[in-house]
Amino acid sequence: MPRPVIAARDARRLLLGAQGLLDDPGRRAGPAALQSLIERMGFVQVDSINVVERAHHLTLHSRLDGYRPAMLAALLERERTLFEHWTHDASAIPTRWFAQWRRRFDRYRGTDPRHAWWRARMGPDGRKVIASVLRRVREEGPLLSKDFGKPAGPGPAAADKWWQWKPAKTALEYLWRCGELAVAKRVNFHKVYDLMERVLPRACASAPPDAEEHLHWACNGALDRLGVAAPSELASFWRAVGPGEARRWSAAAARRGEISRGVRGSGRRLAAGRVRARRLGAAAETPAGDAGALAAAVALRLAAMVGAARVRERP
Repeated sequence: MPRPVIAARDARRLLLGAQGLLDDPGRRAGPAALQSLIERMGFVQVDSINVVERAHHLTLHSRLDGYRPAMLAALLERERTLFEHWTHDASAIPTRWFAQWRRRFDRYRGTDPRHAWWRARMGPDGRKVIASVLRRVREEGPLLSKDFGKPAGPGPAAADKWWQWKPAKTALEYLWRCGELAVAKRVNFHKVYDLMERVLPRACASAPPDAEEHLHWACNGALDRLGVAAPSELASFWRAVGPGEARRWSAAAARRGEISRGVRGSGRRLAAGRVRARRLGAAAETPAGDAGALAAAVALRLAAMVGAARVRERP
């Protein structure tokens, strides 16, 4: 078996560095710094979990002491340099990569509204509900789910308790996933939906990449943000390509000498890792030791939670 070229402890430091957890959190935290950070991370999950503060604000505050929630809202809702869509969950994503999401939109459009999951929430004539909801947004402008009211009668009933959406809310989410609608903004964390072409007109003019370009972007970009990863982890980072495609890309990149077997550690996650060849010396150049790097990351996360009240108080 080939000898590993990087130790597991160094792989952990590469991941921390790739995700911005080894940088000075006291650096200036303006709009440009926040945009750069999110591009470096790839995306930030927009999470409804709210104990001391919503999880995405804690994620960003753990990396930038001066971060304030209004900064993220400005990039999403005014500057439009970020847009909200799906990775493994709802996320704030750099708009410069919008074209890569067009393939995802097409994939969602191939989902039949008569599928059991959608049917359980929209009823037997989901396409009619979707057309009606789209027409209202087109004619009336930005709308929230509550603007559609409740259906007359009991309506369809979903089996699970978490996703008990009314038909109109389900149609809004379907149209959002298909790229017909965008999240124009949030009001008290509720999505305000509008036509994608009105929210991101310039991005909508971009052409989607072909399959090979998209595969390279997805795997190459994931590896940049993970430092070391197995093909399955490359696939799951954006949820843009399948594990088989990621394995094919990894094999081809290894043949070209761009990546190599990176880690063989005791952990299952690192058993078949790949690391970019040019990064093999990066871990050794990290000034903090392994324990110090991990301790710093933990301390930053704790500081984010303790400082959450301060984040809330200062818009």
